[in-house]
Amino acid sequence: MRYTFGTTKKAADRLEEIARFFNPLAAEFLRKHINKEIETALDLGCGPGFTTDMIYRALKCKKVYGFDNSKEMLEYAKKQFNHCNFIPHDITDFPFPVKPDVMYVRFLLSHIENVIDLVNKWLNELEEGGYLLVEEVEDINTDVDVFKKYLSINRGLVASERAVLYVGKILSTGDYNAEVLYNEKISSPVSNSTAASWFYPNTVTIWEKEEYVLKNFSKEEKKYVSNGLMRILNSNDEKSNITWQMRRILLQKAL
Repeated sequence: MRYTFGTTKKAADRLEEIARFFNPLAAEFLRKHINKEIETALDLGCGPGFTTDMIYRALKCKKVYGFDNSKEMLEYAKKQFNHCNFIPHDITDFPFPVKPDVMYVRFLLSHIENVIDLVNKWLNELEEGGYLLVEEVEDINTDVDVFKKYLSINRGLVASERAVLYVGKILSTGDYNAEVLYNEKISSPVSNSTAASWFYPNTVTIWEKEEYVLKNFSKEEKKYVSNGLMRILNSNDEKSNITWQMRRILLQKAL
């Protein structure tokens, strides 16, 4: 699979900023629903390893693995988190080299087509009675014009790869080969300046080389979004006019 938003050092730095906000929320989700000792956990599409480390600390599991098909991302991960195990592996290739008790995935399925089928294949890779925890975006609500324009462009970019940015809507009604223990939407308001810090890097990196963006949007349109995001970022605006709607799902494989 291809991660739409890049695998460069700038992309890794952006993911670190995103993890700084979402990891504490995710750790709470994991601790609330996984109440037994875990031998082995797996982070699907681990990127630079921030989610892998979060899983390790939240569940206090004996072994934690991160899979990713980006050599660059795995190099970043190995340098920072030597207590975790990182394996170069595409999460759409089966069988997996490890069979975990717990799998976790966040912000990955919006880059993949046929997501319900893939989730069911992941379930086959779990130990009997194992858990799969999913956190994906169902919607992002905002009344800020530059945010709406940015999200519209990225939604089209993801769609050009035959995937769905707001994949949580699809996941919420999926037919899974497992017991659905939890399936809820939660709201996470984000400050305007924080959201701008996540958005801006893509406008000066991936937008400069992605064919979909280059063909469909003028330099003036891209500059409007980029400059607008930079203004919000520099303003340190702590108001929140943007909210992530996250779909959380917990599946348990049959014993």
